Parts: sequence; C-alpha cells; structure tokens
Amino acid sequence: MTDQGGGRLDPTSRRQLRASLNAHGFRPRRALGQTFLTDANIVRKILATAEIGGEDSVLEIGPGAGALTHALAEAARRVVAIEIDATLVAMLQETLGERVEVIRADVLQVDWPSLLGSEGAGKWKVVANLPYAITGPALLKLLDAHDWIERLTIMVQSEVAERLVAAPGSRARGILSVLLQAMGEVSLRLRVPRTCFWPTPRVDSAVVSLTLQRPPLLPPALAGAFRRVVRGAFGTRRKMLVNSLAQSPELALGKEEAQRLLLACEIAPQRRAESLEVEEFLSLARAYAARAEAAR
Repeated sequence: MTDQGGGRLDPTSRRQLRASLNAHGFRPRRALGQTFLTDANIVRKILATAEIGGEDSVLEIGPGAGALTHALAEAARRVVAIEIDATLVAMLQETLGERVEVIRADVLQVDWPSLLGSEGAGKWKVVANLPYAITGPALLKLLDAHDWIERLTIMVQSEVAERLVAAPGSRARGILSVLLQAMGEVSLRLRVPRTCFWPTPRVDSAVVSLTLQRPPLLPPALAGAFRRVVRGAFGTRRKMLVNSLAQSPELALGKEEAQRLLLACEIAPQRRAESLEVEEFLSLARAYAARAEAAR
C-alpha cells in the first residue's frame, strides 16, 4: 500500500496512518484498546529490547497498523503476525505483502503446536502489544507456549508492568508476577508515554522482557499445581497465607492441612502471599502435588 503521495506507507506517520484507516473505513475502538504506536524512536527501542537478529523467527501479537511489524520484517528471518481485526489484517497484508505471514486469529484461541511447532523448541522470539482487557489471559496463554519461546517482549500498561516485575515484599506483587518470574528473568526495559500513540490512551505503557530459563525452573509436570497454589495464595491476598490457602475452592484444603503443608515447606503460616519467593511457591506446589498424588 502507498500513501497519498505515492510512497510506501509509514505507519508511524499520523497523517498517513489516519488517511489509510479512513480509506478502509476503520475507526479505532477504545473499548478494544485500539491505539496505534506512532513513534519511530520507540519502535527502534522496542526492536533493540527484543534483540532481533537476522536468523530469528518472530511472532508478533497485536500488530495493529504495523508500525513495529515493518521493522521486524526488516530485521528478522521470519515474522508471523496475529491480529484479530479483519480490517487491520487486510491493511497489513496490503502493506507488507509476502514479507510477513499475517494471520487473523484470537491469541487466546491459538493452537501453539500448529503455529509454532515448525521452528522447533526455543526458537521463537515473541513481541506483543497486549490490551489491558486481556493482559492476564494473554500472558497465561503465552506462557503455555514456553517450549517454543526463547524471549518474550511485551508492551502493557505501565501499572501492569510494575506488577509483572514486582519483587517479594512489594504490595504490587501478584499472580502474574510469580508466574512470569518462575519462567525466567523478567525486567522492565522501557517506558512508553501515552503521547506515542494515536488515538492517545488515558495511561502510559511500558515494555517488559522475559528471557526463558533453560532448563525451566518450573518443571512442566508441576505447572498445574504451581498455578493452583499461586492463585489460591493470592485469592485473599491481605489474609495470612494459611487462611488464603484454606479458603481456596480450587485447592480443597482445610486450615489444619494448609498449615501442615506450609510448615513442611518451612514457610510460616502467618506470612502473606506477596512475601514469598518463587522458590517457596515451587516448594509449596511440590508438597501440594505430592498430597494430591497420595490421595488418589
């Protein structure tokens, strides 16, 4: 696709972007988090943060109008982009041609083996722009693809980014903090002001990176128990850990049994979930999984 002046469309140009969207009869919907990155400098910084090289295979989630997709196509060997909006898919296909495989799909419904399996284990680098409404479910879905992913670079609302990197003891620490940090090294890499987007959102964003650990700290066989324990621990986060675990319908533990599990893992029952290290959650998940196995 070309702009009205006859050159290649530059998605970081607000004038060209608006003209292209208008030509397709497209109006951004705030309810879906449809705001578009229009800052070329931020695009370069995200590309550097993602550490994309010429031999890399990249999966982009939420390419929008393609500001970052164009840069990824220039830098990587292969780019697959997943976009849910049919109009944006058509725009991307016109703009990018055969340089990028654009797939219309809902990231929450993607079958990872079918999509990513061709490149083998640990071969993909993921770059994602996640709307606030689906940040949690989308991250959990992406973590399910850990066997195929080497590095995950995500842009989320600034407040969410702070939670993802929150250390033990921080009031911002929560379920997603622990689940991500159990997979590898998580860091907040870049702040992105709201003025870098059109239409301008009400909040700032930030870019977080996750480099997956090999071999994984969290064994695949323990993943289910780990998630259940973490969810249970944070279910009533302002209560003592023993009460949170005992009151979790998912765990089906009484208070006495919850206390025995905690003491067996050398975790004081009166502590709160946000104080625990990832390794302590892993110890608790192992004890819970062993209990469940013994009860069968």
